[in-house]
Amino acid sequence: MNSRENSKYLFLLFVSALVLLMMGDVYAQHEGGLGTKKVHLNIADKDQLMKIEGMTNDIAESILEYREKTGFFKKPEDLLNVPGITKDVYEKMNPQTGSEGDLFCVPIEGDLDEEDDEDIPLAPSKC
Repeated sequence: MNSRENSKYLFLLFVSALVLLMMGDVYAQHEGGLGTKKVHLNIADKDQLMKIEGMTNDIAESILEYREKTGFFKKPEDLLNVPGITKDVYEKMNPQTGSEGDLFCVPIEGDLDEEDDEDIPLAPSKC
């Protein structure tokens, strides 16, 4: 190999490393948005739901059954229709609506690790 080919390969290696580095930053922002982890109530499985404050096995199962029968939650107050969710549980859960209308809860501090985020599928585009 001559020095020109070496320079070309070094440049490609540098650009590839730079792209991978930048992709990592974008991925981190997407997953949490300013570092906030979320449990999306319309798509979370039972294990993910169990990380929400005030959640019990029975309530998590009730949420899954309710979603199966009636579809996605449209607003936070819809959770009050789920059997087992009292006003006190609802307040502990602190459900919130995201910027695109997604319904989520912030899990108990430190209960949601990076592996769990990878299991949450992206919502379909509204376009």
